[in-house]
Amino acid sequence: MHLTFTRSPLDHAGIRRTDPGFIDACLGHPQARAVLLAGGDVVLSPEGEPQILHPAQAAEFPLQPPGPVFLGLQDETPWFAASVEPGATPPGLDFRRATMVAEPDIAAILGRARAILSWHGRRRHCSNCGAENAPAEGGTKLVCPACGTEHFPRTDPSVIMLPFSGERCVMGRQPAWPPGLFATLAGFMEPGETIEEACAREVAEETGLKVISSRYIASQPWPFPSTLMIGLLAEIEPGEPVAADDIEEARWFTRDEVRELYEGPMMRWGPPHYSISRLLIETWLKGG
Repeated sequence: MHLTFTRSPLDHAGIRRTDPGFIDACLGHPQARAVLLAGGDVVLSPEGEPQILHPAQAAEFPLQPPGPVFLGLQDETPWFAASVEPGATPPGLDFRRATMVAEPDIAAILGRARAILSWHGRRRHCSNCGAENAPAEGGTKLVCPACGTEHFPRTDPSVIMLPFSGERCVMGRQPAWPPGLFATLAGFMEPGETIEEACAREVAEETGLKVISSRYIASQPWPFPSTLMIGLLAEIEPGEPVAADDIEEARWFTRDEVRELYEGPMMRWGPPHYSISRLLIETWLKGG
């Protein structure tokens, strides 16, 4: 399964983007492309597709700082992204909905765009001295002109796992989810933890059950706003799960019950390729 936001077609050009002349040349490249976001959602063209413009055309909109941000090169075609000021365009299409139906390459580009632009929205000022940051390297870096502190886009690692024992697995549900929907467990890693330790801690906190061993399956960038989901299958000791305060219910499912859920509420929640949660469930159902 090709997970959304993975297998990006972009070369981030980490060395070349340090040259301001390279960024200027990319902005002026006749084939350069730019995507626009509005409040984190995707600005659409009159045809109802993600609006893709030349950076010069994008600059005609009132853009939020720092303006067009360099995303990378697709072959030798430069890609940029920018956030428009509120009210400057019709309301954008909900980012989740837009990326559920977008072509895989466009979805990956939009995911990188949203993660970087969200970071810019939260990092206008230096966390060290409070001065206003200045963009560098095409907006993939910020530098404080007052104290010289360098700021880089952050990614928050999170473990997402399907706990299982024998022919059964444990899934949980959030109070805000549609009735009948259950999914894998997840939580952010804490400082000083390994991936395996974070998995064991989160399972224990959310279900009261002990992890015996865990196995890495895959990872997925998740731009809400900027997380790396690290997917695992976690073998656990049998027992009665006890839901934690942050989840409404956790319970055991047989393989047949999971298949029924997978083909019903989960299929209506989103396409199979959209979330690593579905990949973990499919892997377990296939005996992985």
